[in-house]
Amino acid sequence: MLRMAGFASVLIVALGAGGAAAGECDKTFDSTFELLREAVFEGRGCASATCHSGAFPAGDLDLTGDEVWENLIDADVTSVPSTVVTGLKRVVPGQKDTSLLWLNLAAATLPEQWDAPLRPMPIALAPLTTDELEAVRLWIEGGAPKDGVIPGTDELLDACLPEPEPIRINPLPPPAPGTGVQIEMPRWTLPAKSEDEVCFVSYFDITDQVPEEFRGAGGTTFRYMRNQIRQNPGSHHLIVNLYQGEADIDDPSWGAFTCKGGDLDGQTCDPKDPLACAGGLCGSEPQTALACIGHGPGDAGFQSYPFTGTQESSSSNNFPEGVYREVPTKGIIVWNSHAFNLTSQDSLIEAWLNFEFASTLEKIAIGIFDTDHIFKMRAEPFTADEVCAHHELAPDARMFELSSHMHQRGQRFRIFDAKFTCQGGPRSGQPCSPFGADETFETEGQCAGAQCNAYEDPEIGDCDGNLSVSIGDLLRGVNVALGNMPIAECSRMDGDGDGRIAVAEIIRAVRAAQTGPIAVDPEDSLIYSSFEYNDPVVQRYDPPLEFGATGEPKALRTLTYCAVYDNGLLDPTKVKKQSTSPPTPNGIGLGGPCRTPTGCTEGNVGAACSGGTPEARDASCDSSPGAGDGVCDACMLLGGVTTEDEMFVLLGTYYRED
Repeated sequence: MLRMAGFASVLIVALGAGGAAAGECDKTFDSTFELLREAVFEGRGCASATCHSGAFPAGDLDLTGDEVWENLIDADVTSVPSTVVTGLKRVVPGQKDTSLLWLNLAAATLPEQWDAPLRPMPIALAPLTTDELEAVRLWIEGGAPKDGVIPGTDELLDACLPEPEPIRINPLPPPAPGTGVQIEMPRWTLPAKSEDEVCFVSYFDITDQVPEEFRGAGGTTFRYMRNQIRQNPGSHHLIVNLYQGEADIDDPSWGAFTCKGGDLDGQTCDPKDPLACAGGLCGSEPQTALACIGHGPGDAGFQSYPFTGTQESSSSNNFPEGVYREVPTKGIIVWNSHAFNLTSQDSLIEAWLNFEFASTLEKIAIGIFDTDHIFKMRAEPFTADEVCAHHELAPDARMFELSSHMHQRGQRFRIFDAKFTCQGGPRSGQPCSPFGADETFETEGQCAGAQCNAYEDPEIGDCDGNLSVSIGDLLRGVNVALGNMPIAECSRMDGDGDGRIAVAEIIRAVRAAQTGPIAVDPEDSLIYSSFEYNDPVVQRYDPPLEFGATGEPKALRTLTYCAVYDNGLLDPTKVKKQSTSPPTPNGIGLGGPCRTPTGCTEGNVGAACSGGTPEARDASCDSSPGAGDGVCDACMLLGGVTTEDEMFVLLGTYYRED
């Protein structure tokens, strides 16, 4: 799956360059969509009489006239069998993977990476160039606005556009009554040229919207099979937490509640009154906080759990048939929103959540949000660091979705469906990447010269579950066969499951011992790769991936996940700097500007700084003694809460087949 330069990266570059002046290019447009209409829809023949125009336009899609945008956004695909395009609309703001327009265009330009559900387009004409396709992608991922400017699209299509302003995405249409519900987040304002991570709460009660057949036992919960989120572009992440502690919504620790939007914007409101804000929503005041740590009552940190979220302007979570999740019909939502605004105007952060009811109830969806190693990386200036960790799944796991979370210096995230560990050496038993040293990022591997291996399950005879058959295992099997030990001492030598160990099974175990442990092929084990921090791959598996059952070795249900962080190795200008790193919110001691820079960013770029004062360290970076051109400003890259720091998070969803 193609992952090109993400929206936020283009936004930073475009704003840093200040944009092109109107006199520097041949054509000027008021919006990105207007530019796309001329350069792509009309310029590539899509709006011609033989395609999407005239009395009978292809697919009933007319790309001419005044309602082109309305014909595209959230519009159902028509004139084709529904089974061909199940789950797709023409353009879903923020989601190119479920936008038929993107899929058909990408299949023509990049046929080795994308398939068209209908047919590649344009038909019988030259495909879009990669720049044209990238402009379409940026527009969709940036919210597919009718008005406004998506940074970077002007350069891709050689045109002039006004200075970017905050984009307001088209609101997510709610499900039809009786099929699902929508919960809207109270909006908050992010000042111009700023970044913040905030927490606030709101109350919801959708009991009356849930038909009896979709409620759980007692009628206080509802069950859903699909969740969709849409929010204004600029969000780094949105995590939606359910609070299930002892405090009520009127607990003073949540803070004051005011109307967000509507005729009573800013006025005090009762969070339990759905009509309190006359068109707006009632919510507590956003407070800067990392992952909502310390926000609300004392039990909020361990009585709140994330039940949905997104790292993009729009995402969908579709469960396999029969898989569902169950949540309360009313309660307190703790919103954790991290967003950036690089425009010169204040930006509204808005979000909508849709839940579609589940009618078939067989397996419960289980989420993965592994932050146990979130700040593991340590990359010195002008180097890269690869870190790895293990995640143990529940027995009989059936994985149907995986994703990842990094910040802007995260270059690659990989997941393997095996437990790779260092085999000996000073880091024996520690997680590692089976691919070892990396020439591109100059990493040496995690095992200090030792092998990094995972092992397959022996055919028979592994009594202790270490994925090998030893002399001790064989002796145990013989004693079980002689009746000196119970079968529980070596049930894994009972190949046919008849409750005893026969001579033939012992012979097979001896052969497995002679063969020795069988190493897992790293290429076969690689199940996930993502290369864009702000557009991470959401990999879905159909059928789901199967993992070890109860009683089998835990290694057979363990994932190894690894990520590479580049602190200016490939591009020295992108090293983390003390001067450009924003302070952490509320003085949180995780990330932010380093106390003492250790690398030279001007003069002898890439060299180490030395000296006891800032002046001495700058001088140590001079290109030649006394040149006066040196600057010591580069920092070690560590974990932290701003996008200048890093994170290492595994995400996913599975169910248990037990």
